[in-house]
Amino acid sequence: MLSVFDGLRSVTTLSVFVRLACAFICGGIIGIERSYKRRPAGFRTHILICIGAAITTLTSQYLYMHYFTDMARLGAQVVAGIGFIGAGTIIVTKRQNVKGLTTAAGLWTSAIIGLAFGGGFYEGGILATGFIMLAEQVFSRLEYRVLEHVPEINVYMEYEDK
Repeated sequence: MLSVFDGLRSVTTLSVFVRLACAFICGGIIGIERSYKRRPAGFRTHILICIGAAITTLTSQYLYMHYFTDMARLGAQVVAGIGFIGAGTIIVTKRQNVKGLTTAAGLWTSAIIGLAFGGGFYEGGILATGFIMLAEQVFSRLEYRVLEHVPEINVYMEYEDK
């Protein structure tokens, strides 16, 4: 753990501000890339999901400090609930191609980054944002280059009986 963040690990007004600001910035970084590619969930959506997950974790910490509840409960609901939003971005085209999986995965990871920042795990949130940007910008170019040289073969089969 980096010692530069040690003063921000306890729950204070400053640490809450920094955690939400980190969620805002990192969610925005991921979202701006998706907006640039004209994907369904872009800049604002990723920011809102990341901040929402962060405030969920902060709320869990607050409730734990004052009412002695299970801290992981609200975070687990974010992980499960984000699947519904992500599922709405996935479509199957007329040619039976699946679109939106990367956007759904980006929304899910944006929520997890928000949970990390909300919990004060700054290093994890920053590193995860860096790796996500590497995957979405650098590896997507590599993937497109590889797929340019791969032929697509469609096989259609019809059965007369079971």
